[in-house]
Amino acid sequence: MNEKFKNKIRALREEHFPGRSIRSLDKELEPYFGKHFYAYLSKVEAGALPSLDFIKKIKDSYSLSVNEYEDLVKAYFHQKFEDEIISESQRSGIALMPEPLVFRKVNKKKRL
Repeated sequence: MNEKFKNKIRALREEHFPGRSIRSLDKELEPYFGKHFYAYLSKVEAGALPSLDFIKKIKDSYSLSVNEYEDLVKAYFHQKFEDEIISESQRSGIALMPEPLVFRKVNKKKRL
């Protein structure tokens, strides 16, 4: 699955509402998402990951088929997994080079 989630969701919008911008879809999408739906939808199409509830609203508002919905959910989880892997690798405090061990100098008793 090489396709990113944002490209998938944009392609679905362009497929189900050809030739129309996000703001021109107010009559079709406002009942599902609320008054300022275009702000959130444009953020999602720009790359922000939405909640699963939002994806369910997309399914209803775009009238997605079962296959389209499954592909969208797969793309969502794939993107979410990639983002978590990247953030975990950046947050991990694992040092690549081990620190040298420092030993305490112990005085030896002198023999007579």
